[in-house]
Amino acid sequence: MPEEQPKCVVYCRSWCGDCRRALRWMDEQGYEYVVVDIEEVPEAAHRVVELAGKVITPTFEIGEQCIVDFDPQALKEALG
Repeated sequence: MPEEQPKCVVYCRSWCGDCRRALRWMDEQGYEYVVVDIEEVPEAAHRVVELAGKVITPTFEIGEQCIVDFDPQALKEALG
Protein backbone atom coordinates (compact mmCIF):
# COMPACT_ATOMS: atom_id res chain seq x y z
CA MET A 1 0.00 0.00 0.00
CA PRO A 2 1.55 3.35 -1.01
CA GLU A 3 2.32 5.94 1.61
CA GLU A 4 -0.17 8.78 1.78
CA GLN A 5 1.08 12.09 0.40
CA PRO A 6 1.41 14.82 3.05
CA LYS A 7 -0.94 17.77 2.69
CA CYS A 8 0.44 20.30 0.21
CA VAL A 9 -0.55 23.96 0.05
CA VAL A 10 0.90 25.98 -2.83
CA TYR A 11 0.98 29.73 -2.29
CA CYS A 12 0.90 31.43 -5.70
CA ARG A 13 0.06 34.58 -7.62
CA SER A 14 -2.04 34.41 -10.80
CA TRP A 15 0.59 36.19 -12.93
CA CYS A 16 3.54 34.13 -11.68
CA GLY A 17 5.14 32.06 -14.45
CA ASP A 18 7.05 29.85 -12.01
CA CYS A 19 3.76 29.13 -10.22
CA ARG A 20 2.10 28.02 -13.46
CA ARG A 21 5.10 25.81 -14.29
CA ALA A 22 5.09 24.29 -10.81
CA LEU A 23 1.35 23.55 -10.86
CA ARG A 24 1.60 21.98 -14.33
CA TRP A 25 4.47 19.79 -13.06
CA MET A 26 2.47 18.82 -9.95
CA ASP A 27 -0.46 17.81 -12.18
CA GLU A 28 1.81 15.79 -14.48
CA GLN A 29 3.28 13.96 -11.47
CA GLY A 30 -0.20 13.24 -10.05
CA TYR A 31 0.28 15.10 -6.77
CA GLU A 32 -2.66 16.54 -4.88
CA TYR A 33 -2.46 20.12 -3.66
CA VAL A 34 -4.46 23.17 -2.64
CA VAL A 35 -3.70 26.48 -4.35
CA VAL A 36 -3.94 29.72 -2.39
CA ASP A 37 -3.55 32.98 -4.34
CA ILE A 38 -1.79 35.35 -1.94
CA GLU A 39 -3.21 38.38 -3.74
CA GLU A 40 -6.78 37.15 -3.19
CA VAL A 41 -6.20 35.94 0.39
CA PRO A 42 -4.19 38.62 2.24
CA GLU A 43 -3.56 36.46 5.31
CA ALA A 44 -1.89 33.92 3.02
CA ALA A 45 0.81 36.47 2.16
CA HIS A 46 1.52 36.75 5.89
CA ARG A 47 1.80 32.95 6.08
CA VAL A 48 4.34 32.97 3.22
CA VAL A 49 6.44 35.52 5.11
CA GLU A 50 6.27 33.27 8.21
CA LEU A 51 7.41 30.29 6.14
CA ALA A 52 9.91 31.82 3.72
CA GLY A 53 11.02 35.03 5.42
CA LYS A 54 9.66 37.16 2.58
CA VAL A 55 6.93 37.09 -0.05
CA ILE A 56 8.05 34.71 -2.77
CA THR A 57 5.96 32.49 -5.00
CA PRO A 58 5.57 29.68 -5.39
CA THR A 59 5.98 28.66 -1.78
CA PHE A 60 4.99 25.10 -0.88
CA GLU A 61 3.85 24.11 2.61
CA ILE A 62 4.10 20.33 2.73
CA GLY A 63 3.32 18.86 6.10
CA GLU A 64 5.93 20.45 8.36
CA GLN A 65 8.24 21.39 5.47
CA CYS A 66 8.51 24.58 3.43
CA ILE A 67 9.92 24.65 -0.09
CA VAL A 68 10.50 28.05 -1.63
CA ASP A 69 10.40 28.41 -5.42
CA PHE A 70 9.95 25.59 -7.91
CA ASP A 71 12.44 22.82 -7.11
CA PRO A 72 11.21 19.51 -8.60
CA GLN A 73 13.75 17.37 -6.75
CA ALA A 74 12.95 18.89 -3.36
CA LEU A 75 9.23 18.55 -4.08
CA LYS A 76 9.59 14.84 -4.99
CA GLU A 77 11.47 14.20 -1.75
CA ALA A 78 8.90 16.07 0.35
CA LEU A 79 5.83 14.61 -1.35
CA GLY A 80 7.07 11.02 -1.53
